[in-house]
Amino acid sequence: MRTLNRNSTIIWYVEPASDTEYIDEDGFYTGEIIKNYSTPVKSTLNLYPANGVVVERLFGKDASLDMVAVSNLLDLSENALIFLTLPISDYETTCDYTVSRISKSLNSFSYGLRGSV
Repeated sequence: MRTLNRNSTIIWYVEPASDTEYIDEDGFYTGEIIKNYSTPVKSTLNLYPANGVVVERLFGKDASLDMVAVSNLLDLSENALIFLTLPISDYETTCDYTVSRISKSLNSFSYGLRGSV
């Protein structure tokens, strides 16, 4: 029942692609890591508030989550970024949610989402 089309929300998501080291204007590595992401992909996802006994059973009592997403088809990776509006640039600061926990079952994926600050 949680994966009905009626309950789905249109989202855009980006997956972490690679990490590169930052080089300053003199050509030296600074030790700062810059994350690169894939291009945004439009999809649908069922979003629910992260409260109740079911969430505790899926992710544990210590999980500090803001939302739970359920999907039959969408296989996201951990640290994927989710947007409720079309992202333009600077994905890490403009994302709405980050996938922090994943629980796979026989027929679906449940994602624990943490809101961006």
